[in-house]
Amino acid sequence: MSENLVHCIRTDGFEMEYAQFGNGAKPLVVIPGLAIKSVMKSAASLQVQYKMFAEDYTLYFFDRRKDVEPGYSLAEMARDQVLAMQALGLKDVALYGMSQGGMVAQHIAATHPEMVRKLVLGCSTSKPEPQQLEVIGNWARLARAHDRETLIDNFIRDCFSTKFAERYRRALLMMYRDVTPEDMDRFAIFARECDNVDTGDMLASIKCPVLVLAASDDRVVLPIASDKIVEKLKAANVPCEFAMFEGYGHAAFDELKEYKERILEFLQK
Repeated sequence: MSENLVHCIRTDGFEMEYAQFGNGAKPLVVIPGLAIKSVMKSAASLQVQYKMFAEDYTLYFFDRRKDVEPGYSLAEMARDQVLAMQALGLKDVALYGMSQGGMVAQHIAATHPEMVRKLVLGCSTSKPEPQQLEVIGNWARLARAHDRETLIDNFIRDCFSTKFAERYRRALLMMYRDVTPEDMDRFAIFARECDNVDTGDMLASIKCPVLVLAASDDRVVLPIASDKIVEKLKAANVPCEFAMFEGYGHAAFDELKEYKERILEFLQK
């Protein structure tokens, strides 16, 4: 059951839930992207999806902190994530951030390079493209209006490839069936802060090898956002690898086993 995998860390005046599984000696910290409801609700599914990592790594999937207020920034998300990791004694970690989680991960790797051994950025960005502002801005507007049905429909449409969304639409709708007004209020706070990502000048401070992953049909952050991250990293002589997944959208990290296999290959080098 998911609840048997989920724990709560209490530190520095806040609480943050995380799912922990795997038996490996090396820590892999995963920071998910925007989610209409907490990924902690599907921790058992994550354990299955990331089974290939479990022998070599102990995985820590983190939620955002509880009790957030409007204006809670990406820098504050990164600060709280670092505090939670420190409270758990995590150091020299492999850090994987997807979408907004990648924005947070960039902050962490740049401001606390001593904590991060390798960094993976999945379908993320260092500065918002116009389409990102439009798409995520629309999600935030629908969430604030508590238009649950339209929010879920647009989120599925924008994130997943057409083939995947059509095939698994019923399961995706079931996953979001119990979304509450409180979930939508929380989602809107985090969604709004994607407009303010601006980590381009911080990338030169990253000291570890980085893997940047993109999807050719990403309709949320656009693949050009990953291209710009790679350009900045290479200009700063940060060791960097890049992979593009053709024919997939923003949630390629959820759809593709090959996406995770590429991450594992990078981490094992």
